[in-house]
Amino acid sequence: MTHAARCFAEKERDGMTTGPTRAAVTEALLRCPAPLYARMHRQGPLVWSRPDRTWVVTGYDLARLVLRDPRFRLPGPPPESEWSENGSHAGFFQSMLLASEGERHARLRRFLGRLFTPRAVRARTVRIEAAMAALLDDAGRCPTMDGVAGISARLPVSVIGDLVGIPEDDRHEVSELCRVISRGGGVASGRPSGDDVGNALARVDDLGRLVQRWRATPDRLMPDSVLALAVDARDTSEALSDTEVLANVFSLYIAGHDTSRNMLSGLLLRLATHPELLAGLSAGEVDTSAEVDRLLLGESPLTFTVRVAQEECTLEGERIRPGDMIRVMLGAANHELLTSGAQADHAGVSFGEGRHVCLGAHLARTEGRVLLEAVGRRWSGLRLAAEPAWTPHFLHRGLDSLPLEIEWRQ
Repeated sequence: MTHAARCFAEKERDGMTTGPTRAAVTEALLRCPAPLYARMHRQGPLVWSRPDRTWVVTGYDLARLVLRDPRFRLPGPPPESEWSENGSHAGFFQSMLLASEGERHARLRRFLGRLFTPRAVRARTVRIEAAMAALLDDAGRCPTMDGVAGISARLPVSVIGDLVGIPEDDRHEVSELCRVISRGGGVASGRPSGDDVGNALARVDDLGRLVQRWRATPDRLMPDSVLALAVDARDTSEALSDTEVLANVFSLYIAGHDTSRNMLSGLLLRLATHPELLAGLSAGEVDTSAEVDRLLLGESPLTFTVRVAQEECTLEGERIRPGDMIRVMLGAANHELLTSGAQADHAGVSFGEGRHVCLGAHLARTEGRVLLEAVGRRWSGLRLAAEPAWTPHFLHRGLDSLPLEIEWRQ
């Protein structure tokens, strides 16, 4: 049971959730976490979770402060883990842009950042539009579709594969490898899994062999890809180590696939349950960029992130000690912004803040905008064919399936 589900169950013992099974409570939370967020806010922007021995940040302003403050850093792997600096795969997680800190993080961000500038993303947009059109063509005007399997799980694979430079024939294999590594390394669950870690370590080695093979044939790499940049930078002061290249092939896939998949699924669900939105898209009356940010603000694809205090300090009158864990509830922080009456024209903290703000935020927004524009041109009607199914992970909250009934334009 997730921490979120446990908190919800404890708070609701005297109300509507008295009696339901844990599975039912978790399912209700995944479907609509707003009641949990509302109850968290009534406790204040910072609360202590005794079961997890973790500070929980729910307030928007406090979330921004913690994410920006260098006194709070990302946690590393447990010292006894094979992912730690003394383990068999030392430095793998610490070499990811997602998990690195200090000078290494700044160097990786400078290196990778040139692929994520607004200009670079605009240049890539034509390929994103072509990938989206190909998915709709592949549907063959079928009146039913699983929106996750048919669109939102596939578009990010194409976009990230293109960005990293993964050959099309290898992208399915890479997807499977990265998912196994994610499970064993704790990327999806929030903690490394003893059951899956051995398999994950082996899959890191498999992915490493693929990366070496791709880098050995640089003439086949897209020039505006991570692998091409890594090859060009070899023997220069900007060169990445083999571990850094491998780690960021993995981290870009995970960051660019899971959160984008959840965002795109959320957009499709919103279209299926708000018919006026599809009509507005077809008439050219919808600001698609604003619609994407509205979705991200209300349905944060990444529910929380974790930081560790590096020194003693005070937050909201509470004494924070070195080593204290702090869980920043991104979804709850955004929910406070939504319900405060503020007219937010941005995605809140959905993409983080400060030095770890998501490098691919502009790319993700572009994927969402392209999806909305494409279906607005192709579909005249959309509704749910059955109840959607949510993934069982509260951290990466999203849909497992989204049965849709579609009316195609003539």
